[in-house]
Amino acid sequence: MTNNNAGPKTERDLRPAGTRLSLESTVLDGVTVLRIGGEIDVLTAPHLGAALDAALAADAANHGVAVDLQAVTFLASAGLSVLAAQVRQDPRESRIAVVADNSATLRPMQLTGLIDLLIVRPTLAEACAQLRANRNESA
Repeated sequence: MTNNNAGPKTERDLRPAGTRLSLESTVLDGVTVLRIGGEIDVLTAPHLGAALDAALAADAANHGVAVDLQAVTFLASAGLSVLAAQVRQDPRESRIAVVADNSATLRPMQLTGLIDLLIVRPTLAEACAQLRANRNESA
């Protein structure tokens, strides 16, 4: 029989999976900013989807939503699926821009090709500027 309890437990072992996700919505110069932190996995991706849907619905200025993933430490395929649901044929029609600057978020998007289909910028300022420019072009 194997003893699976051998060795000290790490913080990750001691907490339930998928319980570390923070969501915060603010407005910055007419752009809705959805700041996400923690882990986006099969348990937390529906919360991201609901928050993104709510942010898009509440986007009164119609500049779009910047999804800030800078504080995300893990991005699973379920989270990628939520983002992929926002892909548009013409990126200028996109109402979201993703802020990603670390390997935990960029690498999964690169491996799946999602980085080529979404507006992805390394800073919040660049993402907001891109969304505003898209709105001005389509107006």
